[in-house]
Amino acid sequence: MNPWLNQIIPDIEVVFDVGANDGYFTYGCAKALQRYNKLGHIIAFEPGLCEQAALLIPATWSDYAGINFEFIPLFVGSISNESTITLDKAYDERPSLHGKPLLIKVDVEGSEVDVREGATCLLQKPHHWVVEVHGDHLLDPVLDFFNKAKRAVDTRLLQPHWLLGSESRTIKTSWVTTRPDKANV
Repeated sequence: MNPWLNQIIPDIEVVFDVGANDGYFTYGCAKALQRYNKLGHIIAFEPGLCEQAALLIPATWSDYAGINFEFIPLFVGSISNESTITLDKAYDERPSLHGKPLLIKVDVEGSEVDVREGATCLLQKPHHWVVEVHGDHLLDPVLDFFNKAKRAVDTRLLQPHWLLGSESRTIKTSWVTTRPDKANV
């Protein structure tokens, strides 16, 4: 994943972190955006924000100056209601972000299909995506989603860490990433 991220991050100005959890990706992207752009906007979607209050704390640190953080305590899915928002709606509600290169990370523990159904308009735009797929049964629907939108993707399997070896997971995990070619930017 790191070579792919290193290739696309220099052009990214906005990150949607769907399934922000403890903020590992949120704050890692913030530092990467600072290295390349100095400024950036990160929207972290985390329905368990009450249980993950520590997710909010680093956003106040001077280390992240120039990064605008938004934390949305909602699920991301196929419809918008009091507990759920679609990615299309979240994007439409932020016209100041339109036209800026966007990275969308989706890590939703099996709800990948629901998220994609609420992002059909956003997928038509030339943004980069990384979707963590939990289980082989969800891989084909995720690949089909990108294929129907005529977006070229790669499937990346979990690789052992060079020092620590293989990670133990209870379910097979892979990542689907859009290709970082200039046609998608």
